[in-house]
Amino acid sequence: MKRIGYLGPPGTFSELATRFYLDRLKKYNNYEEPATVCLSSFADILSAVESGDLEEGLLPFENSTEGSINIILDLLAHRFKKVKIKEEIIIPVIHQLLARQCFNADEIEVVVSHPQALAQCRGFIEQYLYRAQKKEVISTAEAARLVALHQGPWAAIGTSLIAETYNLVVLAENVNDYPENATRFVVIALKDSKPVPGCKTSLILSVNDRPGALCDILIEFAKRQINLTHIESRPTKNRLGDYLFFIDFEGHREDAHVRDALAYIKDYTVSMRILGSYPAHGAAKRRENS
Repeated sequence: MKRIGYLGPPGTFSELATRFYLDRLKKYNNYEEPATVCLSSFADILSAVESGDLEEGLLPFENSTEGSINIILDLLAHRFKKVKIKEEIIIPVIHQLLARQCFNADEIEVVVSHPQALAQCRGFIEQYLYRAQKKEVISTAEAARLVALHQGPWAAIGTSLIAETYNLVVLAENVNDYPENATRFVVIALKDSKPVPGCKTSLILSVNDRPGALCDILIEFAKRQINLTHIESRPTKNRLGDYLFFIDFEGHREDAHVRDALAYIKDYTVSMRILGSYPAHGAAKRRENS
């Protein structure tokens, strides 16, 4: 039986993304219900996939409000170099303010959540919970668990699912600052996906330290009408001023024009690694309907 890992405990957005992914898999032929496994850290998920203990894992990769999840980029770049991205899932992220009982906003002493959730609700917190101390924990579900155990006026930011799990009341709904808030999750495995219409590819590279090195790479994509959908830099961890570049672009690594571009790009890089080619979120929906 296939085993899929996600960041626990139950009730996190990672669990919601996993449910969404399983619903998608049910539409394919020869579907067999996989086992889902809660793990306590992103590194544990990556390690289990790399070792073969899990066939797949789900990781949050990018948020529409706060950008990329830097710890995931760093883990993929520096520690777990065998795993590949085989699919992406985008889910809406709607935060609720939760507590053990009804409190007025000005009574809340501590607001607890994952750092990303706190950041995505920064405006709400500053306006309504300005007296509250912010406390960061590993997940929104862990925040709900702590609030459920605490006797004082604490509140958690999380999903309606964890409100049910921990018997919390919803003090306020939709407390994220931007209504279109969404998170892109990626499915990781030891192999990426076969070519289908509407794929994208993710890669990591470092460039030679000379003027125009990155520009030369971008020109190779432009020459072949390859559309870049994301580019971001992260420190190499070696020397100040040295960076790795994470690039997403439309197309599969086996497409002729992509292969051609990647062959030319190698001459401009110090290192390059393909993280995976996989159906883009919208392409996966089109594939289901085809």
